[in-house]
Amino acid sequence: MALNRNHSQGGGVVVNDAECILKECKDVELSFSDMTAKSDYFKGTKKGFLYLTPYRMIFLCRGKDPMQSFMMPFYLVKGCSIEQPVFSANYIKGSIAAEAGGGWEGQASFKLVFNSGGAIEFGQLMFKVAQQGK
Repeated sequence: MALNRNHSQGGGVVVNDAECILKECKDVELSFSDMTAKSDYFKGTKKGFLYLTPYRMIFLCRGKDPMQSFMMPFYLVKGCSIEQPVFSANYIKGSIAAEAGGGWEGQASFKLVFNSGGAIEFGQLMFKVAQQGK
């Protein structure tokens, strides 16, 4: 995972030359809990866009947040599931571990809430491409 490494100065998402964007979702909220090492970057709920590539998920924050982008490669994501609560938006949850030189340390649980829909489609495609990469 990498913190603030996957966005351009203009606020766009940055991917490698060998990558492509498979799916994009707007109006997504990212929040963290159970962090082993506390950091101001991870406080509160982040609002923005979520991108899926063949190797990772990239969250791009909207607005002026200390966290502008957060990248989660599939090999560092564990226990991921799609949740469908009765009275709120569907979401994806899991845990992510830090990578050496990624801008933070430790591990954390994450929650991606899809306020405008798309959690199931995004999650199913994510599971499919993550499995292909193994």
